Amino acid sequence: MMLKYQLPRIYESILPREILQFEPQEKKATCDACAMSRPQNKAKIHYRADLKCCTFHPFLPNYLVGALLKEETSTEAHRLLRGKIERREYALPIGMVAPVKYQVEFNHRDEGDFGQREDWLCPYYNKQTQNCNVWRNRGVVCTTFFCKSSYGKTGLSFWEKLGSYLWYVELALLEEALAMLDFSPRQVMTLLDYHNRHEGTSAELKSNVIPEKTSRELWNGYYDDQEGFYKKAYEVVANLDKKSFHELIGEQGQSLEEDLFAILPRLKLS
Repeated sequence: MMLKYQLPRIYESILPREILQFEPQEKKATCDACAMSRPQNKAKIHYRADLKCCTFHPFLPNYLVGALLKEETSTEAHRLLRGKIERREYALPIGMVAPVKYQVEFNHRDEGDFGQREDWLCPYYNKQTQNCNVWRNRGVVCTTFFCKSSYGKTGLSFWEKLGSYLWYVELALLEEALAMLDFSPRQVMTLLDYHNRHEGTSAELKSNVIPEKTSRELWNGYYDDQEGFYKKAYEVVANLDKKSFHELIGEQGQSLEEDLFAILPRLKLS
C-alpha cells in the first residue's frame, strides 16, 4: 500500500510525490499478528499480544483532530475526542495531548514496560477489534513506528527519518493554524510546553485534567467552542497548496525531505 493511503488524507495535496507514492513492503512488523509478542518473539523484551505497541498515548495535532471531527463516519473517534474536551483532559489548541502525569511516567519508564502496561493503553485503541479508532488520522509516532523492517537497518533508518520529517511537518502546520487563528508566538510556546514533558508540578502529577481557569486562559477565547476551533484548524491546513507548504517548512523541512529522497533508492528487501 502506498504511503499516500497510510498517511492522513490532508497530506495528499502537499507532501512530495516521491514520498506519497512510495509503497513499502513491510512484512515483518504487522499489526494483526504482533511480531513482538509470544510465541513469535522469544526475546526478553516482548509485547502482550492484546496490547501490541499501543501502550502509548499519542499526540494528535489540532488539524488532525479537526479532520476526525469533520469525518461523518468516525463516530467512535467523535465520542472519544468529545469526551476529552468535556473532561478538560488536555484538549489544547495545539491538539490532543497526553496528560502530564502520563507523559512523565512514560518518559521515565523501565525496560520492559512498553508493550506490557495495560494502564498505558492508547485511549484511541479499540480493545474489541484490537485496532485503531483514529488510524487514518493518527499522529506521526504511530505512523512511523516499526519494531522490525523488511528492509533491515536501512528500513529502520527510513522510518526514523520519515518520523523526523513528519514531526517537523506536524509542528509547522499546527503552528500555522494557531497563527491564523490569532494565537501569539508566546501563546504557542506556552502550549508546546505541554508536550513531551519529563517533569510536572505536584498538581499536574495528581490529575489527568486541566483546571477550568487554566484551560480558559490557554484557549484564548475559544474555550466554549473547542470543536469548532479544531475544525477551523483543519480548514487552515486543508487550504494550503504545495508552494505555501514548502515556504512554511523552510530550509530545514526541505533538508529533511532531501534525506528521505536520498534513502529511498537504498531500500532493498532483506
